Amino acid sequence: MSNLHPQQRQQRILDLLSSQGFTRTQGLIAALGASGATVRRDLEVLAAQGQLERLHGGAAPLSRDIRYLERQSQSAGAKQALAELACDLIAPGQTVYLDAGTTARAVAAALRTRPALTGTLRVVTHGLDVAYELNGECCLYVVGGEVYGSTYSLTGPDALRALEQYTYDLFFVGCTSIDPERGPTNSNLTEAHQKSAVMARSARTVLIADSAKWGVRGFAPFAGFAELHGWVTDAAPAEARRVMAAEGVQVQSVT
Repeated sequence: MSNLHPQQRQQRILDLLSSQGFTRTQGLIAALGASGATVRRDLEVLAAQGQLERLHGGAAPLSRDIRYLERQSQSAGAKQALAELACDLIAPGQTVYLDAGTTARAVAAALRTRPALTGTLRVVTHGLDVAYELNGECCLYVVGGEVYGSTYSLTGPDALRALEQYTYDLFFVGCTSIDPERGPTNSNLTEAHQKSAVMARSARTVLIADSAKWGVRGFAPFAGFAELHGWVTDAAPAEARRVMAAEGVQVQSVT
């Protein structure tokens, strides 16, 4: 049985719908490890809030664009603060891979305020939003592929072939959630594979994720804690610090 709080469980449902489109109720029950009655109640709550559409046998997202804008506004202050901290880890002249997603976009926006540093960098990304922020600010490479609308990212076999041509000094990787037992996870398996591929070619991998993502069991793990070199966050719970310290992960938090 799922140990998630209702809000965490409902966010997980939205993440699944965002990555998969229409999803049958039985599939949600299996993914969440919750009872049928619990999942159906969650779907009713989310439908009443206008966050999904109930269909026969399951549910579907209303709009991927709206979902992205919602995520961009979630923990906006925390993302901005941790983005500034992340920029302090970058050395002039490095090749930096910036993940896709709203937290990575916050890092890109923070880099724009540091032109003396940013102008020396080579940045690679598969995030359309990240590329938009950094266009004209640095030496910028955009990995091509299929557009995944939920995160404004480019994914799939073409993206994997492109990113595997290079090596990276530093990879800022985002996640959907951080499972205390399984490590950082993503709601989409294709993007999880992409993150793993970048990690394999990076000298250092630093997780960028706000504290709200800690303790949530996700769908697709893409790394163990021991594979991370650091975690930049707004505030790290005591349990998170213990887990990270045991695996040798350096935690840097705003508070």
